[in-house]
Amino acid sequence: MKAVLLFTVVAAMASASVVNAQQGQNCDQIVGQINNVAGTINQSATSYWAHRANFVDLIFGPSSQVVPNAMQVAEQEKSQADAVKAGMPGRVNSVKGLLRAAQVQGCLTPAEQSTVVEPSIKQGKRVNFDQFPPATEPEELISPAPPRMPR
Repeated sequence: MKAVLLFTVVAAMASASVVNAQQGQNCDQIVGQINNVAGTINQSATSYWAHRANFVDLIFGPSSQVVPNAMQVAEQEKSQADAVKAGMPGRVNSVKGLLRAAQVQGCLTPAEQSTVVEPSIKQGKRVNFDQFPPATEPEELISPAPPRMPR
């Protein structure tokens, strides 16, 4: 029941974003909204991973021995992380809708799209699927040698 309600709310938010974007908004407004939503996604992802790290530390790390009520605090961290995670699909759908509106009106260059929108969508998906972000990006070599494996 909750999943159906959440999907309905997310779909309505995404549809409303696209409709609002297409009803006379100029490129500056659309790009501003994209930046706002992308910033919110980035902040939410950072918050989510901090809560997850605290949860793991309280369950398995040194804090489990030091904090007197570690299990209770861990559950609080988990519930805070779950609350952040629950809002992420709506934010990702919102930025996707705004991206479509920007593409229709020709507001974003491919460089802007790849530096602002795509990383935010990836972060949102990582939170949704609970996939930790990569520790380091694979190195790129500019030489005729075969590609190297990431460290």
